[in-house]
Amino acid sequence: MTNWYVAYTQSSKEVVAYQNLIEQGFEAYFPRFKKVRRHARRVDEVLAPLFPRYIFVGMNLDNEQWRSVNGTRGVSHVLCTGENNPTAISARIINAFKSQEISDGIVPVTSLSVFEEGDKVLVLEGAFKDQVAVFEKLDDANRVKLLLNFLGREMNVSLPIYAVEAE
Repeated sequence: MTNWYVAYTQSSKEVVAYQNLIEQGFEAYFPRFKKVRRHARRVDEVLAPLFPRYIFVGMNLDNEQWRSVNGTRGVSHVLCTGENNPTAISARIINAFKSQEISDGIVPVTSLSVFEEGDKVLVLEGAFKDQVAVFEKLDDANRVKLLLNFLGREMNVSLPIYAVEAE
């Protein structure tokens, strides 16, 4: 029976590890999300690992040599218990991520929102920079909807998700 295990990768080598595991015939899962990157006044989207330095490997320990995963380019080691046996994780977790994918291994950021309704956030840029607001929701365009108290008045504001952080 195939179970899922976690491989800890070398720094920034998740893609290398994933490709090499697939080439060796292992079932591998590398969930990513579209991340907004700001640099030198430019804003663009890049794919980023959902779990930096971790990928999931589907293996049947009765039939497969799991230790060969440790020797795979890009992989540091398989997470193990104290008895040096790989630690299995529930297939429900993997299936939950796969069911949310918008394309091959890409999970929508709306399912990953770190804010809950009512959380206080700090505005990082724009006309309301350094103001504290209340998070209401994240829309389909990756914009946060906020309730902001400005000059004694409450107003609804919509900002890009990268323009706020938890207070």
